[in-house]
Amino acid sequence: MELAEQNGDLGLCAPDQLRLEGNGDGRSQGRRYSGGVYQSALSTLPVLDSQMISVVIPTCERPELVAMCLAKLTGAEEVIVTDDSKSDRTRQLIRDRFPGVKWVRGPGRGPAANRNFGASQATCDWIAFIDDDCIPGDHWVENLRSSLGNAVLAEGKTICPCKTNHPLEEIVENLSGGLLWSCNFAIHRDLFSRLGGFDEDFLEAGGEDLEFAWRLRRIGVRALFASEAVVYHPARRLTWRRWFYRVFQDRWHVLYRLKTSRPKSATFEECKDLVRVTAHLFTDRVKERLPARTLSILVHWLLFPFWVLYLMKWERRFRKELGH
Repeated sequence: MELAEQNGDLGLCAPDQLRLEGNGDGRSQGRRYSGGVYQSALSTLPVLDSQMISVVIPTCERPELVAMCLAKLTGAEEVIVTDDSKSDRTRQLIRDRFPGVKWVRGPGRGPAANRNFGASQATCDWIAFIDDDCIPGDHWVENLRSSLGNAVLAEGKTICPCKTNHPLEEIVENLSGGLLWSCNFAIHRDLFSRLGGFDEDFLEAGGEDLEFAWRLRRIGVRALFASEAVVYHPARRLTWRRWFYRVFQDRWHVLYRLKTSRPKSATFEECKDLVRVTAHLFTDRVKERLPARTLSILVHWLLFPFWVLYLMKWERRFRKELGH
């Protein structure tokens, strides 16, 4: 249940919306790579003198947030907003207020596919990702750039300002590295392309960045932590309905397990994880018992029978589509 932060705000998808077969457009290529191809992807990367950066911002129906992000974004040679919105509000906003930003219509298949599409439009040798609801800190791009002279991958520090510890508050933070949140990292464009980008089988935010980080670890790539490259990720106050929905987004954790560790029962592993974090709740120091974390665990137990049946249903679906 704690495999990933739940970024984004997409609706519940039906089982028949799941897309797992590649169709030649770059979707879901990552899971097809063998270890040998992974190693080849790393060993044959060109040596780049250029450190020009394309910034990719995926968005969907949040023009006001995009505007705040773009207003603070400086130093990039190219900025691409890839837009899954059905309305034209974001396109018009960018045309009127940010004429130097490249707007493209996204594929409409979730955040992983949207990021991949934005990356496919990039022309610079390096790609930096930031989410539409994040605010880049001062010199964010420049600080990422300075770290790329010694690495093919760098992750920045993500800070959640103005936390209140409200039980319905959702925060995303990466204060010491090792997480590779998709809202703040930069990567060699050729490496990103050869790995197939984010796995588009993840139709919502909830595991696609973890799966991408797992593939990078398989070939021995570790992200350099650029602590000066700061992104501010505001806290989100969820409704009760949205909070309960978060419980059922754990189906993407099941998919992540099936793609990486391939357990006999991914649902059982989720249950074990729930027991583990519940035990930690009582053994951790009092100051670490955040209200939101405690509430999340409580809701999981309250909905436990429905949660397990739901995960089992999706695990059968995922296994069938993956050919397990």
